[in-house]
Amino acid sequence: MMQLAEKKITGLRWAIGLSTFLAVIKGTAGFFCSSAALLASALDSLMDIGISAVNYVSVKKGAQPPDQDHAYGHEKIESLASYTQGVVILLFAFLILGETFRRTVVDSKVFHSGIALSVILVAAAVNFLLTTILSRAEKETGSLILKAEKAHYLMDVLSYILIFCVILLVKFTGWNGWDILGGIMLAIYVGFLASRILLQAGNELVDRSLSKHSLDELDAVIKRHPGVESYHKLRTRKAGNRTFIDFHLEISSEQSFEAAHEMTESLIEKIRLKFPDSDVLVHEDPRGAVDHVER
Repeated sequence: MMQLAEKKITGLRWAIGLSTFLAVIKGTAGFFCSSAALLASALDSLMDIGISAVNYVSVKKGAQPPDQDHAYGHEKIESLASYTQGVVILLFAFLILGETFRRTVVDSKVFHSGIALSVILVAAAVNFLLTTILSRAEKETGSLILKAEKAHYLMDVLSYILIFCVILLVKFTGWNGWDILGGIMLAIYVGFLASRILLQAGNELVDRSLSKHSLDELDAVIKRHPGVESYHKLRTRKAGNRTFIDFHLEISSEQSFEAAHEMTESLIEKIRLKFPDSDVLVHEDPRGAVDHVER
């Protein structure tokens, strides 16, 4: 368990370190070349640092067992940090959008486009290295966090392609409007990602139920399990990487305590296979003890 956690932490350390490197070189180049698109991309790298840092804390805390003061674990630390992070990122997205429009008013020009293009190529190469590291760690650990990290950094490649094309267009057409347009598009992209973080973190903080698709999958696992008569009072929520599931299971009153216990334990194992890192609590009710069945 600890070895797998250490491999996850190592992958996330690489993500934080390389994202910090990218934020510095892109931010420096953005100011030096007066490129709104590069500055927006530097903001995206700052967001990457925040996301990877939150995941880093989540993995370290998740490796620790619940304690007396936190019987349900520490996963909501990630949700709270993610929400705060989303607010800050959204604020920076508006700031970079405002800076882009300011540059339009003062007719700011992109300088040293060759340097800007070189920085983007370096950033793309670093991003490729990072996705390779995360992919290898994901295969070794089966971590959903690392899988999400890898997918996120692969999405960043699209932003590099956009910036590269924008700067090339400015270089060959002489029209600075391409850079302004690129800055606006990337600011919108960062704002969109920030809103997704806010929505997900907010849902976890208010203990929103799992999605309908997940509930349908859970329903199928329970109803297909041998010996299950019915179930009711299903409650689900998600905090960080853990899923909490509890429900009342209606079983035949003719079953022995041992048989009912074995059936319940095997059902819990099936649910945990379908929903990794889940905390499942099942209450056993004899058949007929509940008049109204609700899902």
